[in-house]
Amino acid sequence: MKRTLTALGLSAAALMATAGMANAAPAGDVEIQGGCLAAICGSVMNESSVYIYAIKDWGTDGPKPGTEWKRLNPGEETQRNQDWDGFWVPCSASGRIAAWVPPGVWKWSDFTLQAGYARKISTHEDAHVRSQRC
Repeated sequence: MKRTLTALGLSAAALMATAGMANAAPAGDVEIQGGCLAAICGSVMNESSVYIYAIKDWGTDGPKPGTEWKRLNPGEETQRNQDWDGFWVPCSASGRIAAWVPPGVWKWSDFTLQAGYARKISTHEDAHVRSQRC
């Protein structure tokens, strides 16, 4: 009898795992998938009048060697379902960083960046480059 109940229990657990139930996060937990935090990914938006570059992967001292750099012309942004780790500006720039913080609100902070410099962003942040002066 115990073997039968154990077998039924294991079968039910296997069925739940294949249905996706075993990997569901409990209420209140945040699930990290593919470089994104829940539905929030690091994204870069170019709201300035000069091109910028989004940087895919950031190392300990700056962009990782061989990482992807995506040129963003004025008005362009990275895809919302992709995680970008930073951006580079050719001119002195200013803008705002929007950070998604508990209990689920956006917190905004201003930044300035010298010409030719890059800035790291976290997975829970969106970078808005608003202006550049060349």
